[in-house]
Amino acid sequence: MDIDLSSGQQVESQPLEYYDDYIGGRLLASRLYWDNVPASVGALDPGNVIMIFSGPLGGTQSTACSRWVITAKSPHSYPDQYGFGNGGGLFGAALKQVGYDGLIVRGKASGLSYILIKKGRMSICDAAGLKGVETLDTINRLKKEHGSKAHVVCIGPAGENLVRFATAQTENGGTLSNGMGAVLGSKNLKAIVVVGGDKVPVADSDRIKNINKEIRRLTEGQNRVLYMSEPMQPGIENVRSTPCYGCPAGCMRAIFKHTSGREEVRQTCASSHVYTHWDQLLNGESTDIQFTVTSMCDRYGLCTSEVGNLLYWLYDCFTAGVLTEEETGLPLSQIGSLDFAEKMFKKIIEQDGFGELMAQGTRRASIAKGKAAEEIALKRIRPSGYVDDSYGGRLFSPNALFYATETRNPIIQLHEYSFTVLKWVFWYVSDGGMSSMNSEALRRIAKRAWGSEEAADFTTYDGKAKAAYMIQNREHAKESMVACDRYYPLLDTDQKDDGVGDPTFVPQFFSAATGQEMTEEQYYSVGERSMNLQRAIMAREGRFGRGNDTIGEFNFTEPIETEDGLIGLFNPDLEFPGKGDEVVILKGKTMDRDAFESMKDDYYQLRNWDVSSGLQTEKCLEDLNLEYLCDDLKKLNALK
Repeated sequence: MDIDLSSGQQVESQPLEYYDDYIGGRLLASRLYWDNVPASVGALDPGNVIMIFSGPLGGTQSTACSRWVITAKSPHSYPDQYGFGNGGGLFGAALKQVGYDGLIVRGKASGLSYILIKKGRMSICDAAGLKGVETLDTINRLKKEHGSKAHVVCIGPAGENLVRFATAQTENGGTLSNGMGAVLGSKNLKAIVVVGGDKVPVADSDRIKNINKEIRRLTEGQNRVLYMSEPMQPGIENVRSTPCYGCPAGCMRAIFKHTSGREEVRQTCASSHVYTHWDQLLNGESTDIQFTVTSMCDRYGLCTSEVGNLLYWLYDCFTAGVLTEEETGLPLSQIGSLDFAEKMFKKIIEQDGFGELMAQGTRRASIAKGKAAEEIALKRIRPSGYVDDSYGGRLFSPNALFYATETRNPIIQLHEYSFTVLKWVFWYVSDGGMSSMNSEALRRIAKRAWGSEEAADFTTYDGKAKAAYMIQNREHAKESMVACDRYYPLLDTDQKDDGVGDPTFVPQFFSAATGQEMTEEQYYSVGERSMNLQRAIMAREGRFGRGNDTIGEFNFTEPIETEDGLIGLFNPDLEFPGKGDEVVILKGKTMDRDAFESMKDDYYQLRNWDVSSGLQTEKCLEDLNLEYLCDDLKKLNALK
């Protein structure tokens, strides 16, 4: 459905001639972005266009395959550039069930509005009564008005006020980052509501049932331990599970009850712990403040990842004497208190005083405050504005290539390699009590999923470019389906003697749902096309070539001493598998600069790009049926 908010009408358009070639999700949204969002358009301009798409498996009974993506030019990125968010919950399935693969939203409404899609009809409704209303209250009000079968994605006060890192929120804890909440706000779009719907037809429902059964078998036992742990915060208790559509509670997404009586969805991830470090630093131990601060972020529609970046920047600038409490109007010496968080968020939402600068995000704020402030920010974030060291390349060398070549924090790509290795860590530190993935099993998995046993050897950079190439293709393909990061790819299992899972479940679901057989090789080709299309978009927006495929300088100059999260908790000395059954200690390690450049050589060669320049080649794009990109790239001198 193509909607013009300026006119309040559905746009008459012909079926997309290339629809079948672009599958859905991230790949299809990226193609529409190429066609509809020129490089000259700003992220908060009315000319920016929003693409919201599920994948070909959305709304079916395929396990954990009903996520969805939102794509537009991102105001969070620096400068404004291609961005996307990946959401869970129920909205993606609901969209498919009312008969739409996706929405294209153009223009700007004259006043605060929401889109209502009901029984195949679209209308633009007045949302003046929802102005300033927080996200969870907005969802509840719209569901009360339109019934229990209504499913909602909305923004909070941060999005309405064009905070550049505002999120969009949906039911069951689904959040879409990358500034997508601000894009919705720039269009005066408070929410989208989808009501009703029918069962999504599939070609072979029995085959889907059998695939689901096999997935359940392979995910029993220790395989689930990594994903079923709770946030472990004081003052909260688990009330009930709140899985996304089509998921048998594959992760610890649940409603937790706070001591205040407030009940909200939480997951075991960084978003739950945005204030943990500061709470412990100020108070000497963890308190229930953490839950409240995350709650404020969610309700206002603030990205917890960027809030984390701002907190580190403010603290480091304050301790270095670059920022003062008088200048910011914030009690910087009390970072970690509830009072500080409340005042910080209020300033950001209202863009009051220093809050107007913080609302621009860490990267832009640091540039405005001068060289010293900018240098402090760049110790944690990339020049594009995103955190630069989560599961970083000093430990997980394939991940350095994701940071170098992706537009934003490539979290699902980072997860595939590091989370799989984390299960080896659990095996190693517990003598097999927490995991059965020993070194031999990890090598078998590496050979099957990452191209060689060397991919699991932390003493060498060999095999790491091939691993990055395969992971990146697989994850791009997964986000085109759109399947869940917590479930797929299923690389390991303790239900088989060899410990090797099956990375082909998502293309198997595609074959069963559509009746069009998809091989593993064809599945990865979807990801290859998605990655190359994204690369072309990045080139059109000014980022191309080897010189832009960089990682933070600290990777080469600052030895790593610890790692956040479960790795640092269970493995403080940073012990990882080496050759054979050897174990290597990586504490104190930096990334070798020459080795990183050599990995880039190997990576470019695998992608059939020009090795010396890192530019895409005409032959590569032609082989992927992306030749329509060539003319624009030639004009930019971004093609070999």
